[in-house]
Amino acid sequence: MHPLPDRATDLRAPVGDTRPQPPVTGQDAQMTVDVTPGGTVVVSGEIDRATASQLHQSLIAALHAHPEGVTLDLAAVTFCDCVGLRAFLAARHQHLDGGRCPLTLGPVSPRMTRLLQLTGTGELFAPPKTGPVRGRTGQRQ
Repeated sequence: MHPLPDRATDLRAPVGDTRPQPPVTGQDAQMTVDVTPGGTVVVSGEIDRATASQLHQSLIAALHAHPEGVTLDLAAVTFCDCVGLRAFLAARHQHLDGGRCPLTLGPVSPRMTRLLQLTGTGELFAPPKTGPVRGRTGQRQ
C-alpha cells in the first residue's frame, strides 16, 4: 500500500481574503433615520448594537408625532441584528393600542425580509386585515 501524495504544495493561496467580513459596528457604523411629514420612518444602512438605540428613540418620537400610525420603510436596510430587531419590537410594545400596532411595514429590503421571516416577527407589523367578518360557519356576517 502506497501513501497518498502530499498535494498541499500544489494548492495556491487565494489572492485576497475571501471570507465573509462581519458588519462594521461602533462609530464606523452607518445608519440614517428620516421621518417624513406623512409619518413614514425611512431607515437605511446597518442596524446593530451601535445604532439600535438611535433607531428606537426615532421610532418613539415618530409614534408620538403620528399616533394614528407610522409606516416603516426598510428598503435600504443592509444589515439588522437581534438588537436592531429588538428596537422595532420594543417600540411596537410601547405603543400597542388594544392589540392594534401603530407600526406597519412598507417597503422592506431582502435582508430585512429574511430576518422577519426567520423570526416570525413580520406579521406583528402587518396592517390590520380588512374585509368581511366571517362567523364560525364561514358565512359573511
